[in-house]
Amino acid sequence: MATLRRLIEEMRASTAIVYVPSPDGRELIAALVVGGPVSVFTVAENIAVQSTNYTAAKAYRGGQQFFESSPIKRSPQVTMPFPYTVISTPLSDDNENTLGVLTGIWEPPLENAPDLSAAQRHCAELGDALSRLLKASQGGGKASHGGDLAELSHNPLFLTPAHEESFSVDITFVYNIHKLASALVEAKRMRDVVEVANERIMKPLQAQQMAVCVEEQGWLRLVGCSGYSGELIDEISRTLAADGSAEARIFRYDRAVFLESDEQLAKNPVGGFSDGRGACIVLPLAGMAHQKGVLLLTFARPRHFRAEERAALVTMASLFSQALERARLSDGEHAMARELQQALLPHALPHLEQLECAARYLSASESGDVGGDWYDVLTLPDGNVGLVIGDVEGHSSSAAAVMGQICSGVRAYSAEGHRPTDLLRRMNRLLTDLKPGLLATCCCVWLDLATGIAEISSAGHPMPVLRRPDGVIAVPAPDVGLPLGVDPDANYKSVEVTLAPETVLALYTDGLVCSHTLDVDTGTRRLLGSMAAANGRSLEGLADRLLRITTDTAVRDDDTALLLARYEGNMQEVPSRVSRLYVQRHDLRGVREVRQFIQDILEQWGLGAIAYETELLATELVTNGLVHADSDVDVRLRRYPDRIRVDVRDSSTRPPVPAPITVDPEIDSFSENGRGLVIVEELAAAWGTAPYGRGKSVWFEMAGFAEAWSR
Repeated sequence: MATLRRLIEEMRASTAIVYVPSPDGRELIAALVVGGPVSVFTVAENIAVQSTNYTAAKAYRGGQQFFESSPIKRSPQVTMPFPYTVISTPLSDDNENTLGVLTGIWEPPLENAPDLSAAQRHCAELGDALSRLLKASQGGGKASHGGDLAELSHNPLFLTPAHEESFSVDITFVYNIHKLASALVEAKRMRDVVEVANERIMKPLQAQQMAVCVEEQGWLRLVGCSGYSGELIDEISRTLAADGSAEARIFRYDRAVFLESDEQLAKNPVGGFSDGRGACIVLPLAGMAHQKGVLLLTFARPRHFRAEERAALVTMASLFSQALERARLSDGEHAMARELQQALLPHALPHLEQLECAARYLSASESGDVGGDWYDVLTLPDGNVGLVIGDVEGHSSSAAAVMGQICSGVRAYSAEGHRPTDLLRRMNRLLTDLKPGLLATCCCVWLDLATGIAEISSAGHPMPVLRRPDGVIAVPAPDVGLPLGVDPDANYKSVEVTLAPETVLALYTDGLVCSHTLDVDTGTRRLLGSMAAANGRSLEGLADRLLRITTDTAVRDDDTALLLARYEGNMQEVPSRVSRLYVQRHDLRGVREVRQFIQDILEQWGLGAIAYETELLATELVTNGLVHADSDVDVRLRRYPDRIRVDVRDSSTRPPVPAPITVDPEIDSFSENGRGLVIVEELAAAWGTAPYGRGKSVWFEMAGFAEAWSR
């Protein structure tokens, strides 16, 4: 700190900053800043190590001093609308390992050579002094961070030339409020708001844990947290459900509560939110129009909160609550759009011996509007199957309306017995007559289940990808016609392909292979590579892998529809490999029928030895579906050479109890496991959940036996 003050006082610099590397080494983070109350707000808080726009990044990478004079920079993180000089000096240890960077900023800029040379020389001298301090703080050992300074990376300490420590701390609070408000403006969804609170409230205060609770329909619910284990999340949820408990009453306070010691915590219990030691803050979320809630922070050690800190925290809670309310409304609109989209998708995929299907639909992350991607699996008048996928341009209610018209038209024309080319021709004429002002693409695959002959026709849509049993990838000749709605007299052609048993077809929309960071050619190559590497039989697993082509990040800039189908071949010469039972909504007596159904089928298949475990797991999932999903339940069995698969499908896309948003994705996984699936995880060879039609499927597999009959 004294070294930085020397830079300000001796060189009359406007601002001085010490940057230290982030734990992953990808960014430089401002840990200490010296400057006036206004100049500190122009500081770049985070700088990518690979950036070419900042002298700090260049000095860190190159290990030597860099300077620039009179630039005017604008970026998402810093705006300096005035000319200045910046000098960045690396901070290194005896082994030439870079520990951080010292950056000085002069405004107005140093215009003559003597002043600039003197500033560079002083920065080098002060950099050496700081390096020695950092090495001393690390005990002389090598470190990937800047020693104790790294602990300040989420809460930079701002000092002023006036040497007023309390005033400097107050400036830090003002800066944190400013950064919190800026980040909350960009947060659109509930998850984003909780993550901002984690980064801009919890970490700067060096809190150990954070929880966000709101009251919904008279009940308290944990909607987000950080720092808690999966077991504690379950305990907290039970605490909140016990509405009359002392622990729950504290979350209904309409005023801020600051518990600064073990004794105060003992008098005001907060259940699983704290272990009863240290300190705790309960801040009411006063900005929520239709709900009450609290933001809770716990600390590992007792802590005194000064008046300035309390005022800053109340202000932060107010900003957070307003953002949470906006995000709640945004999430509600997004959920309504998603429900509309789900309602337009097929209710269920067929359950056939000759064909196994899996499907996925993902909406664009940044759009609350319903999109125009869709898929369908049709039962044709001759008993065969039609696979259809399409895409209407845009994200709007108009796109959804056109999609609904196309879906209905395709079903109607296929029921009349039209072949793919004739169906597309009729749909094209219908769309041009309606004049919706939107274009649409569509691909149809009519599959003869007895012979394996697939007739394929496309209107401006990518042709399906085929994976043959030997792993060879094929894409039918691309005789693709015009999109629907372009030319009322357009004609369409088809191509016939004979599928060998075990061939997998992949029909998809362009969101699977194209994004703002991935061009369609590269995405298509990844799709073909992923299909070629798919050596397992699980279509659900393949679907999840294919979705990762463009959705490794949380942001998706286009809708994605994916339909997979495996042709099993003509099964007339072998015993049945599939079976199905339908349980009506609220019919808990159907659970007994499920047990008997599974026992009878497995006995027929010669697998009575695994009947008890299979019954147990299936009835657990069926009970969850009937009680929590409030829908009909579809139980499906499929026999493979080395295992059986049980699918329990319902019409709800949501878990029985909304899981809290956690910063750690591993905790999310634990929470999902903890709700009635522990037994399934223990006994099944594999299990998982997947979207299915308008609802979801929870499935498991039982293995450990050989094929009982020849294929």
